[in-house]
Amino acid sequence: MAIEALYLQYLKQAIDRGRGGEARRLRGLLLAYPDILVPRAALGRILGEEVLAGAGQRADAASIWSYHGLPGVADPMYDSVELFSRLGVDATVVDVAKLRGMERIVDLNSPLPDDLRGQFDLVVDTGTCEHCFNVAQAFVNSCEALAAGGILVHAAPLTRINHGFWSFNPTIYPDFFEDNGFELQVISGVTGTLKDGFRPFAVDTFRRFQAPPEAALYVVARRTEVRPVRWPVQRKYRGMIS
Repeated sequence: MAIEALYLQYLKQAIDRGRGGEARRLRGLLLAYPDILVPRAALGRILGEEVLAGAGQRADAASIWSYHGLPGVADPMYDSVELFSRLGVDATVVDVAKLRGMERIVDLNSPLPDDLRGQFDLVVDTGTCEHCFNVAQAFVNSCEALAAGGILVHAAPLTRINHGFWSFNPTIYPDFFEDNGFELQVISGVTGTLKDGFRPFAVDTFRRFQAPPEAALYVVARRTEVRPVRWPVQRKYRGMIS
């Protein structure tokens, strides 16, 4: 999983809103460890130079850049959990395997363990749910992990064929969030590449439209009320069921 510059901007804004300008720390849940694939200059602009000052640089930076299709990149890479901590977020990482060593083994295809429900101020999904076959459960898990007032920062493929098991349509978000005590704050299409950068584009959440190839969705939502999850009826069919 990876974080690029545009996603990082949404994430930094969400963290700042969650902290409310205060010194309080946030409890964060990362759905898999995300490599931060942002050039050093842009990283300093987005996070602030004070966040990066003295932060440890990863010795495997070159291999990680290459793994993500960017061989030859000379920019440093920082440990994501450490940077989250410097931003005021105490992060728990979950995954189905210990790829970095700090992960807690959690299968998002199954209901979330009770001790993770409603415990977090921030959930970061850089593109995990689409790789879970039981995608509805995985998406619900990402939402149910949040406490009241918590923020979900989520990415999902829109037209990335065979990227994962599933692609997400924009209509999912207003329909699900409206029924489940969430406020939808951001929904944006994004297109581009790690090499050339990503740019946003407007999406229609209800009407059909032509999306560019290799597009994804970036979504930010706040859990305003904790309530039992209900499965939504798609907006186009509401009022048609007696």
